[in-house]
Amino acid sequence: MNVPRLYPVRFTTASRSAAAAQVRGPDRRAACAGRASSAVPARLEAGAGTASPGADRRRWVLAIVSVAWFLVLIDDTAVIIALPPLGRELGLGLAGLEWVVNLYTLTFAVLTLCGGMLADRYGSRPVFLAGLVAFTGFSLAAGLSPSGGALVGLRAGQGAGAALLGPASLALLLTAFTGTARALALGVWSGVGAAALAGGPLLGAVLTDGFGWRSIFLVNVPLGAVIWFVARRTLHSPPPAPRRGPVDVAGVLVSAAGLSALIFAFTRANEYGWTSPRLWAMLAAAVAALAAFIWIERRAAAPLLDLSLFRRPNFLAGNLLGMVSLAVMCSVFFFLSLYLQLAAGSTPIQAGLALLPLTLLGAAVAPAAGWLVPRLGARTLIGTGLALTAAGLVLLTGIAPDWGAARLQPGLLTAGLGLGLATAPITTATLGHIPDQHSGIASGALNAFRMIGLSLGIAVMGAITAAHWPGDLVRTRPGTAFTTGIGHGFWINAAIALAGAALAIAAIRTPHRPRATAPGEEPAAADTTPGAPSCDCEWRTPAPQHSAQSLTRGRRGRGR
Repeated sequence: MNVPRLYPVRFTTASRSAAAAQVRGPDRRAACAGRASSAVPARLEAGAGTASPGADRRRWVLAIVSVAWFLVLIDDTAVIIALPPLGRELGLGLAGLEWVVNLYTLTFAVLTLCGGMLADRYGSRPVFLAGLVAFTGFSLAAGLSPSGGALVGLRAGQGAGAALLGPASLALLLTAFTGTARALALGVWSGVGAAALAGGPLLGAVLTDGFGWRSIFLVNVPLGAVIWFVARRTLHSPPPAPRRGPVDVAGVLVSAAGLSALIFAFTRANEYGWTSPRLWAMLAAAVAALAAFIWIERRAAAPLLDLSLFRRPNFLAGNLLGMVSLAVMCSVFFFLSLYLQLAAGSTPIQAGLALLPLTLLGAAVAPAAGWLVPRLGARTLIGTGLALTAAGLVLLTGIAPDWGAARLQPGLLTAGLGLGLATAPITTATLGHIPDQHSGIASGALNAFRMIGLSLGIAVMGAITAAHWPGDLVRTRPGTAFTTGIGHGFWINAAIALAGAALAIAAIRTPHRPRATAPGEEPAAADTTPGAPSCDCEWRTPAPQHSAQSLTRGRRGRGR
């Protein structure tokens, strides 16, 4: 017996109305046509799926997620501008100041995969709220820390809260928007993140100058309380994914050990020396931990990170590009902040104003870049943006003690334009093919790669700078050797940005955009690409296809 095959058929508004009228009778025709016509714009706005929240709720999701991401990022940039007075009060040298930044980002990077897994298992809303409580509580404790060691430890606690907050917030955004609306929402989200990077140095400078460096942490407390109250009343979590097995504890521990060994090795590279057996032993331990992590994930019943995600289009390349972009951006912020305050003699507010054009321009360009992704393609925007970033860094390589803030602006503006063009398309390309049930862990992976890039960028450029000027930042004023090291670091960062541009051109795949359907023309077949926005489809049996030979036999039979 031949079983008829079923094919998906995309229905237009008119065909859906006609079908409804035929089945339900002429008296329902107007009602069916009205429902069909009103469903299309709503579906374009919210994305496919009957569980999508309403328009008002989607606006709350975007607002809450963006403000939470603003808090997570601003805690890096605001602290960077306050490092010199913080180091003087608590007695921290260059290595200690690096750990104030690196340990926050390291903990974020290590635990963000776990946060994404928890968001997928238990729902993004409860994980988001728990992360917000932890982040706010550790911020309060960091603002009251009595010593440098206590501050470094509490920064790790802040990173743990951010590891829950970051992937859960992005998962909420991804499940609320799909298609073109998702690209625009991610552009807004990226622009808010860039605004945090833009406002962080200046806000840190204002708070440090007016209230002391402790206020940078204490300001998170009332903001976190307001966000928690609003989210508690308005945020609705998408349903969690089915639980497939126990938590992958071995994967969490091994990934934490490997990342910790890697970051510690780069941070201590100048102290141990690049030929030190101790340094290379730590690097070997990091590589071994990575290999063990891959082995564990392939055999785990419920892996911490499903490695099959890296076979989806753009996921691996997008994560690498996210790591590259944040490594370049934050290493530039870290060392230009030190240069302006310690070598050029600027006040914290003057240093914040000098760095403002770079990320302020990025904040303005990022939403526009998200809007351009469906029109120009992520590959073009990322490649162009990272090439412009490299050009801006080359303009900064001649930095000298007598440059000051004015001579930095051409390079900062060029790099800011490039980073703004690249940031939103990287996020859109990376997460564009991920199904909703994996949105938490996919967001966690992207955040992990970005935080690794931030930490490694500062550590590597710190090693390059310290190799030229191994002085004490607390007691002596840097000179030409210090700026020479920064210039060499900018050359390295420019090469990394160019490599990122080449990777984007070679590896980022732009989905095919179907052409517009002419009046009376049959619409194109449904897009079956994994992760593509879903459409309203029904299943029907196709009309039988008869060959010329079978038709001839039928005529002969009837003739007999």
